[in-house]
Amino acid sequence: MNRVECIEAFARLRGKAIVIVSPGYTGHELAAAAHDDTTIYNMDMPYCSPMCLGLALACPAERVVALEGDGSILMALGTLATVGRYQPRNLAIVVFDNRLYLTTGSGTVPTAEVDFAGFARAAGIERACTVTDLAGFEAAARQALTEPGPWFISAQVDGSDRDDPRGRAHLPGDLVEQAVLFQKALRARRGSPA
Repeated sequence: MNRVECIEAFARLRGKAIVIVSPGYTGHELAAAAHDDTTIYNMDMPYCSPMCLGLALACPAERVVALEGDGSILMALGTLATVGRYQPRNLAIVVFDNRLYLTTGSGTVPTAEVDFAGFARAAGIERACTVTDLAGFEAAARQALTEPGPWFISAQVDGSDRDDPRGRAHLPGDLVEQAVLFQKALRARRGSPA
């Protein structure tokens, strides 16, 4: 399935979820689909899921979603054991698995082939699944955004979005600017002074 279509579906379902996106095209695609200041785009590898875990534990009333690539989550697999240990009910981790380091270089360098959902279950995340089509992705994302977790979704995507212009949309700002907007948006949501 095409990752851009998954991101567009996620943007429609997102609601008020706090989102951190790992490096790569996914952030550009989400910004093009529907920017929200409670998003951090292009978080360095492997910090997306660990940061979302911390946010989920610190903000239990908020839904928190990590949008990962397979290359990025490979660097953060140990985080899944901590998610399994603490079981944050408001956390969802979505991995777009194209089996390539798609964003770097020529986009032809393969990642390790891993059963990510199986790894998540082995780490104690019971609500882990692999989806291979858009309808399955939408159903899993809807559950992960509305039902208690933690959730782990491994979305098997192809590399067809590498040349899609939606994958190269401009981000609203750089990482530092977006981090400031992110903090202000969270403070405003919680009723704290900006």
